[in-house]
Amino acid sequence: MRHHETNLLPLTLTSLTTASTLKQPAVFVECDTSESQMAQAAVTSAGEMAAKAAASIRANNVTSLFQTFFKTTDSTSTNHVAEILEEIAQEASQQGGGLATYSCQPDSITCQSGSFTQTGYASKDGYRGQMSTCPAYFQLPQASDDCSVLDQRMSSLHELCHTKGVLGYEVYGYSNMLGLDSQTPLKNAESYAFFSKCRCFSFMCHSSYEYMSFVC
Repeated sequence: MRHHETNLLPLTLTSLTTASTLKQPAVFVECDTSESQMAQAAVTSAGEMAAKAAASIRANNVTSLFQTFFKTTDSTSTNHVAEILEEIAQEASQQGGGLATYSCQPDSITCQSGSFTQTGYASKDGYRGQMSTCPAYFQLPQASDDCSVLDQRMSSLHELCHTKGVLGYEVYGYSNMLGLDSQTPLKNAESYAFFSKCRCFSFMCHSSYEYMSFVC
């Protein structure tokens, strides 16, 4: 993924041991009016994408697409991904009453820049989660119908994945994500984010050259 000729690093994960280190859950904090509007719109859209992707998995009508992004179609894996996406959809629909806090500032983390430009990060204590954003997040397009392009709603979905327990080796970018082995995608938030976005828009699936067309 690229932005102003730098690779975008959409999320860094930190683990917390106590809930007391987190802000109050499910509110937007440290945002000016414009930032709050963009962040809330992105989270809402992320939830809608997650809900429709989960529903498609449950209906068994995205088998080829699931195979492309998660390298398997076994029932345990499809059920796991659907459950995570349903939790994200539920969280996004309860802004102000869920389990996550959304900050429009980087807070205590130094945002990386250079060959990778960090757009946000998430932390969790096993129950509640906190997501914070770097300045580069607000320079992303709010929405892009190109499956391979990182936008604000996809970055937010990536972060929400971490607050729902998608933890593990991180691989960023569309091409890198498609090249993962069969053991990694279920632990890689980028896979969930790209799968959900590509479920919603017409695109050419690069690995199988199978044309998929959906509408969100």
